[in-house]
Amino acid sequence: MTPQTPPSSHSSHRPRALIVGSGISGLTTALALHRAGWDALIVERAPRRRTGGYFVRFNGPGYRAAERLGIVGQLPDRRHPRGRVYEVDHRGRLSRGLAFPKFMGGTPLLTLLRSDLEQVLYEQVRDRVEIRYGTSPVRITQDRNRVTAVFADGGEESADLLVGADGIHSTVRSLVFGPEDLYRKDFGHVVAACVMDRSIPGLKDGDCMIATDAGRAAWITSYVDHPPVAFFVYRTPWPAAEIRKPPADALRAAFAGFGGRIVPPMLAAMDGAESTAFDQVSQIHINRWSQGRVVLVGDSAWCMTLHSGQGSGMGIAGGELLARKLAEHPGDIAVALGAWEQELRPEIARHQKTALYMQHYFMPANTVGKLARDAFVRVASSPGTQAVGRFLGGLLRPQGAAAGFRRGPGTLEA
Repeated sequence: MTPQTPPSSHSSHRPRALIVGSGISGLTTALALHRAGWDALIVERAPRRRTGGYFVRFNGPGYRAAERLGIVGQLPDRRHPRGRVYEVDHRGRLSRGLAFPKFMGGTPLLTLLRSDLEQVLYEQVRDRVEIRYGTSPVRITQDRNRVTAVFADGGEESADLLVGADGIHSTVRSLVFGPEDLYRKDFGHVVAACVMDRSIPGLKDGDCMIATDAGRAAWITSYVDHPPVAFFVYRTPWPAAEIRKPPADALRAAFAGFGGRIVPPMLAAMDGAESTAFDQVSQIHINRWSQGRVVLVGDSAWCMTLHSGQGSGMGIAGGELLARKLAEHPGDIAVALGAWEQELRPEIARHQKTALYMQHYFMPANTVGKLARDAFVRVASSPGTQAVGRFLGGLLRPQGAAAGFRRGPGTLEA
């Protein structure tokens, strides 16, 4: 187990959290708990910090939580002021696409990368929280007073609370709540994303090009001060088998003869990418996010899929809210976890439902869906149809109490 920072001495009167996972949810939870008077230790399976990832549209509850954590001013907005969104037809011809608004869900809408969020959060915790890389839990036990994790390298740690923030394929969830198959709902989609090693001909700074077809879609987005990012999603009857293939081979087969002069260069450039994220698209549905002194946060608890547009944001919102509820109920973890879930779950459920219909915008299921999507984009991107954009933004905005975030001091606003 490799420590990132020297082990911190924690005093007996400060509660202690063991956080498994150093992604957005884990880092946010560590930062928020530290500020709430907790000691924290982060344990990460990977041997070192990971970078990369696809683009993020950051707004709504996650943005408000980031404001409370004081990190909004450090987040870059990689949207180019002259950037445009283009749709690409099957012959590679370009037409005007549906641009993202500057405000959505009652907050500014930032365009950035997952790695941007992780970097800002990491800089906040690196000198405050110990991070150990290269191991993961193999056994978790608990009693009324403590929870203990035994790690693959033979190490052992005890804490007042164990937080599973280790993603959709969570080891913590499997050890405490049961096998992943009990809670994973597959979409029958596979997704791939990578940072390009070169630009695409015809792609100007800040432009986004979207090529969609029945059952497959490719997006490429360029940014301020960052190489372009390619994003692919496609349907397959056997996603679990598909992701065992080399990503380059699987994508070339899925996107053969598609995208004119845009997609083939994307596939070629992918060969030089440092790494490619490649996984099936799934949601996690579990009827309780905590068990005793173990709690799940982020994708390990509620993965909403990329189609929701709120995965990173709700990871931040969930971790920040958890720390506030623990601070409101000192010494009573059960009550704090119950209050946290009661407030957060309706919002998560709403975003999971949103993903069910937004998937058809990202990738239409069939020819009829493709025609309907094309018609919508033509209307919504035409002059004089701003009301359509406001309507779409309204679909992604929490509606009153149903959102689970009450208005008032110290609570997340809709």
